[in-house]
Amino acid sequence: MARRLAAELGLAYLDTGKLYRAVGFHVLTEGGDPADAETALAAAKKLNELDLSNPRLAGDDAANAASKVAAIEPVRAALRTFQTEFAAAPQGAVLDGRDIGTSVCPHADVKLFVTADVETRADRRP
Repeated sequence: MARRLAAELGLAYLDTGKLYRAVGFHVLTEGGDPADAETALAAAKKLNELDLSNPRLAGDDAANAASKVAAIEPVRAALRTFQTEFAAAPQGAVLDGRDIGTSVCPHADVKLFVTADVETRADRRP
C-alpha cells in the first residue's frame, strides 16, 4: 500500500524493514555474526539505497539476521539516521515501517497507521 501511494504521488519510497534485512544480510555475506554489535554497526554505517534492491533480502536468512541486528541499539540509531535523512527529501517521501510515525518522524505532516491481522499480513508478504 505504501509503495503504491508513493508511486501515485511521485514520491521516494523506503521499506524500513529492508534496512534491517540488508544490514543482517551484509553481515552474513561477509561471514560475520549478525548478533555481534560491532560488525552489525559497521554494516549499518555502510548501507546505501542500492543495497535494498537485492532480491535475496526476501529470504529467510536475511529475515533471521534482521531480527538479530534490530536488537542492537546502535544499529537502530544508525538506521534511524538513515531513515530521517531519507524522509527529509525536499519533495517528500513515503516511509513504510512500524515506528516511523512515533520514533523516526514524529512531526511528519501526514501519518497513516494501518493495521491488519496476522493472516492478512502473512498473505501480503512477498
